[in-house]
Amino acid sequence: MLSRTFLLPAIVLLMFHSNGVGPARADEPAATGESDEAKREELHLYMKGRYVYQKHCVECHGTTGRGNGPWAPELDVKPRNFRSGLFKLRTTAYGSLPVDDDLRRTIRSGISGTAMPIFAQLHDEEVDALIVYLKNLSKSWKDPALAAKPVPIPDLPEWFADETDRRGHAAAGKTRFAALCSTCHGMDGKGDGPAGKGLIDGWGNPISPAVLAAPHHKSGDSPRDLYRTIATGFNGTPMLGYSASLREDEIWELVAWILELGES
Repeated sequence: MLSRTFLLPAIVLLMFHSNGVGPARADEPAATGESDEAKREELHLYMKGRYVYQKHCVECHGTTGRGNGPWAPELDVKPRNFRSGLFKLRTTAYGSLPVDDDLRRTIRSGISGTAMPIFAQLHDEEVDALIVYLKNLSKSWKDPALAAKPVPIPDLPEWFADETDRRGHAAAGKTRFAALCSTCHGMDGKGDGPAGKGLIDGWGNPISPAVLAAPHHKSGDSPRDLYRTIATGFNGTPMLGYSASLREDEIWELVAWILELGES
């Protein structure tokens, strides 16, 4: 009789391959000329990531990654449905998949204002394995059209270091905020704009615009974090990315104004 140790990887591979996700079968030639050793390493990470996921993630994200774990109904901000291939927090352009470092940052740092905690206790290999497993939960990762490189985040402008100068640029950001952002986020950044009512996200859940007049934000609190959010947007929400429509200095002025909102 075959041992359970031998059967489990084979069963898992067969089950996920039949759905078009999961690592390729061991007897299937890799389209990229992937070596047998590389495939064995991927399988090792996949199985390890599956264990980490079952240990730390199923209560919120569900056993199959659909965001329907037993805790999900009680949460105001619903857990991510990994099957959809939509991720809010990314360094890539709106509509694109995140890169591995984006997933790593979310796992390590958590998401402010949600039930997604900080997993600082996980070893690097556990995080790497979890990323491999998560990327095998959706066919989106097999679509090259959805892959993208991170949007460049420029250095802070010199005027950011001077409080008086920064306030002048923040005033320009306030005017732009009123034109582009206040409809949803409200003039004072309290998330109470007229277009912010009755919004539904890409997973069918009710959502509200972020309260920007607060010290903490889902995507991070530093100026570079805010720049990234404005530039890339949030997939699955009406928050589009402005990297193609605003100049770098215009985004920085918005960042300066949002920081002032958080101090008020």
